[in-house]
Amino acid sequence: MSYLVLARKWRPETFSQVVGQRHVVTTLAAAVRTNRIAHAYLFTGPRGVGKTTVARILAKALNCEKGPAEEPCATCTSCTEIANGKSLDVIEIDGASNRRIEDARGIRETVQYAPLSGRMKVYIIDEAHMLTREAFNALLKTLEEPPPHVVFVLATTEPSKIPDTIASRCQRFDFHRVAAADIEARLSEIADAEGMAIDEAALRLLAARADGSVRDAESLLDQLLSAGMEKVGPDDVAAVLGIPRTEVFLSLTDCIAARDTGAALKAFAAALDAGFDPGDLVDGLAEHLRGLLVATAARTSGGPVPPGQPEEQERPSASLTEDELVRLLKIAIDAQVQARWSTQPGFLLELALARMARMPRTLELSEVVRALEGARADTPRAASGGAPRDGGSSAVPPVGGREAAATASGPSGSGWDGVLTCLRTRKPALAAFLTDAVAAEPRGSDLEVHVPNGSTFHRQQLQDRGNMTLLEKAASDVFGRAIKVRLAFGETAVPQARSRAGTRGPEAAGSTDAVVKKVIEMFDGEITDSRRED
Repeated sequence: MSYLVLARKWRPETFSQVVGQRHVVTTLAAAVRTNRIAHAYLFTGPRGVGKTTVARILAKALNCEKGPAEEPCATCTSCTEIANGKSLDVIEIDGASNRRIEDARGIRETVQYAPLSGRMKVYIIDEAHMLTREAFNALLKTLEEPPPHVVFVLATTEPSKIPDTIASRCQRFDFHRVAAADIEARLSEIADAEGMAIDEAALRLLAARADGSVRDAESLLDQLLSAGMEKVGPDDVAAVLGIPRTEVFLSLTDCIAARDTGAALKAFAAALDAGFDPGDLVDGLAEHLRGLLVATAARTSGGPVPPGQPEEQERPSASLTEDELVRLLKIAIDAQVQARWSTQPGFLLELALARMARMPRTLELSEVVRALEGARADTPRAASGGAPRDGGSSAVPPVGGREAAATASGPSGSGWDGVLTCLRTRKPALAAFLTDAVAAEPRGSDLEVHVPNGSTFHRQQLQDRGNMTLLEKAASDVFGRAIKVRLAFGETAVPQARSRAGTRGPEAAGSTDAVVKKVIEMFDGEITDSRRED
């Protein structure tokens, strides 16, 4: 006795049994009920989603002995013959092997004959996009004005290759990829009927592997049935189908989360040694990262984790943030695309894993800003905060533009900061020229202001008599006495000024370099300083 595979044994017999194409079958059933049948249909969509099956069901509905009926009985002679492919009134043509103009002429000649036993003759042309241009041209007139007893159904996975002159003569129905949940339900129904015990995790793995194709899913289930297992789990599915187990991808993402490039490459090498295909590994890693992203996003929003998504909270990979998972998934998808055209897909995945493991931790901008504010708040206290460690008197700190704090003795807004604040209200351009300047505490009526090297225009503006008068007036108002300002230009002027003021260098003054260093230390060196990378 010949064995009938599940995909044929469980092929839908009525519109209501079709999985995941409700928008198509509802319209077709209504068309049969109201006797508004078109002379030509174009069914498009990916493989294994029911295009040819629905075409056969339409033929049954039109020729059923109890019809025309929107739900064929599936038991009469006409329905049985169509289901078994023996009906002389339903002609199925493979467009890949009958693509020549001579084949199209043969169709054009036979359509004139009336059906032998049914009401309608139905021509089902599968893979219609494979027909030649000449064959399509030969069918144009027949498709547009066929005899009243003829219906054409063209099925294709590549609708873009169907000429517009043909498509415009057909009613088009787009079949969608079937949702994983619908595939799982269908597989569970078949497994129960076949006496096969299979858990939900295994069904999810089969549905994910089928990638929206019911026929592919049923073929995979058939393969498991052939293995003769009494109880099927996800590991059994992976073993029989030769696909990597979930633990392989969990190990890889754990190594990535730990920033351990060596461990990630070692885990990948172990997977290759186990015989897994690099393409399957990169596809599985991308799918696993997507699952982690979906689960993380669900937890962040306070909702339940979608069924079948990773929920391991104790593993290192659970610490990955949404932003990090988005970046990791982008790397994995890029590797997927490149691997399809590469002669060394394993090398590409190794490179992708190294990039993932070396990827710096993602920080929210608000987090960095808080760290910068904290660092700036700490460094002025170090510069002006109380007595020194040796118990002696505190040295007078310098007063610097945006790099330094106010003097220890003056109130808030006093000292050099007060001078700049005053200038910003009187002449903002002059204050901008002095932003990087550093000044020591005035000695009597003299105030030394040290300016790093700038452009000639920069110097000319600072040495302008009017600007100098305005600067001295602002300094006199802030310090409460007549002040004479002396400018000193040069890269060495700033550190010399700090040295004379008795400070401990730029870190005590709260310089930008000190803040960057402090932030880097706070985040364990995971923030890179772009100036150092130059």
